[in-house]
Amino acid sequence: MKTIKQIFFTDVKNLAKNLFALIIAIGVCFLPALYAWFNIYSNWDPYGNTGNLQLAAVNLDQGYTDDDGEFKNTGEDIMDELADNDKVDWQFVDSADEAIEGVESGKYYAALVVQKDFTYNMYNMFVNTTEEPTLIFYQNQKKNPVANKISDTIVTTVQSNINEEFVKVMTKTIFEDVNDMYDDIEEEGGVDAFIEKLEKLNDNLIDYQDTIDKVISGNAVLSSNIANATDDVSDLEGKTKSSAGSLSEANGSIQQSQNTLNAYKDQMNLTVDTMITMLTNMENQLKQAQISGDIDQMADACQQTLKDTNQLNKDINALSQSIADENGNTDVVNTLQRLSDAVDALQKILEQADLDGQYDATAQQIKDAEATMISDIDKAVSNITSTRNTINNQLVPQLNTCVDNLEDVIGNASTVMNNMSGVLNSMGNVFSSLQTTISTSDKSLEKTKEALSKISTRLTKAIDKAKSVEDDERVQALVDTLTGDPDMYGEFFSEPVEIESVAVYPIENYGSAVAPFYTVLSVWVGCIIMVAIVKVKVSKSKYPDATPTQLFFGRGMFFIAMGQVQTLITVLGDLFILKIQCVHPLLFWVVGALTSLTFTLLIYALVYSFGDVGKAIAVVILVLQIAGSSGTYPIELLPEFFQKVYIFFPFPYAINAMRECICGLYEADIVVYLLKLLTFLGVGLVIGLLIRIPFEGLNHYMEKRLEDTEMM
Repeated sequence: MKTIKQIFFTDVKNLAKNLFALIIAIGVCFLPALYAWFNIYSNWDPYGNTGNLQLAAVNLDQGYTDDDGEFKNTGEDIMDELADNDKVDWQFVDSADEAIEGVESGKYYAALVVQKDFTYNMYNMFVNTTEEPTLIFYQNQKKNPVANKISDTIVTTVQSNINEEFVKVMTKTIFEDVNDMYDDIEEEGGVDAFIEKLEKLNDNLIDYQDTIDKVISGNAVLSSNIANATDDVSDLEGKTKSSAGSLSEANGSIQQSQNTLNAYKDQMNLTVDTMITMLTNMENQLKQAQISGDIDQMADACQQTLKDTNQLNKDINALSQSIADENGNTDVVNTLQRLSDAVDALQKILEQADLDGQYDATAQQIKDAEATMISDIDKAVSNITSTRNTINNQLVPQLNTCVDNLEDVIGNASTVMNNMSGVLNSMGNVFSSLQTTISTSDKSLEKTKEALSKISTRLTKAIDKAKSVEDDERVQALVDTLTGDPDMYGEFFSEPVEIESVAVYPIENYGSAVAPFYTVLSVWVGCIIMVAIVKVKVSKSKYPDATPTQLFFGRGMFFIAMGQVQTLITVLGDLFILKIQCVHPLLFWVVGALTSLTFTLLIYALVYSFGDVGKAIAVVILVLQIAGSSGTYPIELLPEFFQKVYIFFPFPYAINAMRECICGLYEADIVVYLLKLLTFLGVGLVIGLLIRIPFEGLNHYMEKRLEDTEMM
């Protein structure tokens, strides 16, 4: 420990004595803080300046005159609403072409175009020939991704406001008409007839509600059927993939069968050649005996040939049985049977010649027998040769052609199966979208049913009240019950549900929300700057008695101290210069100090053990952590690769611990985060004290080679 302290204090003294080095060290301490502060400040309130975003708007709406002669132009109302909207800088242009050109050139981030029939369609949307009122929104998605999201939100808000206004206008119109109708009734009488109409109207409303219930029930059945169809498609997709695999295996079996067929062909040709050779030899022996008249020689030839044909017949029968057992090919078996019959006929000739000592017959009888045998042998050779030619030139090529065709068919079937698997997968996605559409439709139907139910309840109440009073009071009862403020009704039905948002662990601004990420990032960046400027190894000649461990910790203490200074400056700036929200400021500094200790020792160990390669590793880890540490986006939104590897990096644990300090603690989560963070402290010690040892020779060699370049 004494040697470690000596190395550390010597480094501090040497730094203090050199003014230039001291200035650089101070700069190294402030650079990470500046990096964090600028990033946090730039993100302090990014949506507070959206008023500088230029969006174009053009109104092509020609307006609409209703039955009462009143002219309406909803497009102008939209333009007035946009003019009062200071969230973005709306630019009102004269034509759609000008707006679109501005979007394409990048002058405007987006453009909103109100179609010429917008108002007409809005007030006549229940007419069959009328289209839905439509706004066209052009967006330059190349210019800036964040601006796209902002403009999407704004146009969605505009759409929502228009929808609310539409419902408000329609409801207001209905109740105004109802009020006018009640006034007419009061003036003209006819209460009973009107009550009858109200009852009929109420019955219709109830029928409409029943119809909606049936539609919702039908949607439930349809959704269930779609779910079953999705399961069936998934099951069929699996079976299709399995069938494709089976077809591939069958294709291999066909190729094996073709090889077997060719092997049988070669074996048969060899057998036939043997038979022809044996028959030819026997014929020559008989002819020789006939010429010489030597009965004994002829008898010996016949006996030898009889033995040969017996063995030959066994070979043919064995080959025929093997083919029958393997694939049951009747053509090949029948052909071999013909060969066997020819051999049987030859055996009968030889056996007949041997019966009762026929070889002792007269010379004329012997000659006749020889001539008969030679003739039969010639026929047998001819039949065998013909059969072999049939097999080689017709049967085997035909079988090979059939096998090739079957192989092509199976290959095409396998391709079809694979394509079908892709189609089935797409069908599954379509079914999923259908279920979402049905769910959305059900919600809309439920809201419609709720509105109809409220109207029906009000009508029922009015009818009951009208029937319960005297005749002269009925009109007044209807008026009191049904009439009201149309504006109030329109306001209610346009927005019947209010949403109350409750913030859990509220945060004041976006800058405070990203402060944990950029503060942790600055600590890592500060460590990389330190190892890039300050040498990590102490000269062995200055401390000849120091052990490698003492040298490691001696210079490591200096890096740790520098890291703590960097972090303290960063934390103080976050709290007192930027004034970020922080529920537990002291704990915020403790987390920063532990983060700095862990990062410093880990990066120091990497560079101490692997030199420039260690610096590169530290930069690679930094890049991966910036992209996939859930510092800005939830980890669930990132690609699957980052979701799997982010737990193996220290950033997430340090960021989550700082979030606890900024927003508020939950149970002992901060302790869990810090314990997981400190495991990387152990990783750094293992690298610096153990893993470093076997790589010392390689590192020394690499350093020498880099020095030889006179560039690195």
